[in-house]
Amino acid sequence: MTDTGAPVQGFEWACHACGASGPLTEDFSCPRCGDPRSLRALAEVPAALFHDRPKSLWHYAPLLPVRDPFRAVTLGEGATPLVPARRLARSCGLGELHLKNETLNPTGSFKDRQVSVGITCALERGCDTVAVVSSGNVGVATAAYAARAGIRAVLFMHGQAGAGKIAQACAYGARVLRVDTPAPSEAFRLCLDACAAWGWAHLSTAGMYEPWNVEGAKTVAYELFRQYGGDLPEWVVAPVGGGGLLGGVWRGFLDLKRLGLVDRIPRMAGVQAAGCAPLKQALDGGFSFQESLRHPWPDPKTIAGGIADDILFDGHTVLPALRTTGGAAVTVEEGEIEAAALALARQEGVLCEPTAAVAVAALSKLPGAGPDTRVCCLVTGNGLKDIAFFQERTPGPVPVRPALEDVRKALED
Repeated sequence: MTDTGAPVQGFEWACHACGASGPLTEDFSCPRCGDPRSLRALAEVPAALFHDRPKSLWHYAPLLPVRDPFRAVTLGEGATPLVPARRLARSCGLGELHLKNETLNPTGSFKDRQVSVGITCALERGCDTVAVVSSGNVGVATAAYAARAGIRAVLFMHGQAGAGKIAQACAYGARVLRVDTPAPSEAFRLCLDACAAWGWAHLSTAGMYEPWNVEGAKTVAYELFRQYGGDLPEWVVAPVGGGGLLGGVWRGFLDLKRLGLVDRIPRMAGVQAAGCAPLKQALDGGFSFQESLRHPWPDPKTIAGGIADDILFDGHTVLPALRTTGGAAVTVEEGEIEAAALALARQEGVLCEPTAAVAVAALSKLPGAGPDTRVCCLVTGNGLKDIAFFQERTPGPVPVRPALEDVRKALED
């Protein structure tokens, strides 16, 4: 882990495998079991913090590990809407469905939450270059927030990265490197080596390497508490690549429980493509986090490139999130992903990328869910990031002459 300087006050290390905790002066690896530990906020904050409408995720600064939130690197991330999806709920056989629309973050994905916090921590350490491994969204977010901060971004993009996201990152001025390997874990090793060699801040959103960089995901839980008026749904469903989003949301709910604001945490469902499903493999195999690392998914293949991670980089939080809440790991086929992306757009007017659509595809597969079940689906990335996906799967425009008869015929076909 990169040296973080003096410990941030009001936090401790927490191990979700064996329960050991300790001060931030210790290494973040658990001395008892060896698992990575995550940050746990100790601050007592007023309940009004969670009832007032946030303008950005920095509304929750007392629960984020920064020394001076007034110097945060921000583009207005967070505070995304919770949208009712009645038609989609009916088609999936659910009693109630809401969409947490993370596509409306500044660069179009939930990664803005994590990167805003992570890059602020990096600046507090005095770093002038940040580097990430990415299939797209975290690279785009890092490029944008580095531009905002006036520092250099180096992006190690692995084989699942889409051309549109690479172009978006380049537009922000980042230096983009395309790593010649299908394995994200190999790209991570190269990035880590570069950071160690040249003193760069490692900004990848993988808690097993940098626990500071995933803290922004907790704010999704804080916002959901306010948006649901404290009456949280039975299920929260999200795509899983490395697992940092769902693990972070779960830890946000743990914060709310510690503060006495909730007595029940929703069941957590992590969704992956059938062509890359290390989460389900780990749950079905009864693997611990460290065991899961010894069983990387061979040759990930899916159109949901943003979650094509061969290992669970945040398995130390996402596995206990599912196990302690009675949750589930759900896999979906490629055709189901395609159908879900089109259904979300046509039934609810929300355009998401295939990576986000896996969560929608899983809604009809939640164990025990039915017409009385309330579900929140995290829609994580904007469909404009992969517009070619929709161009290839939807009919193009129909040519007509400027005459009403041509319009009538075209509409009848």
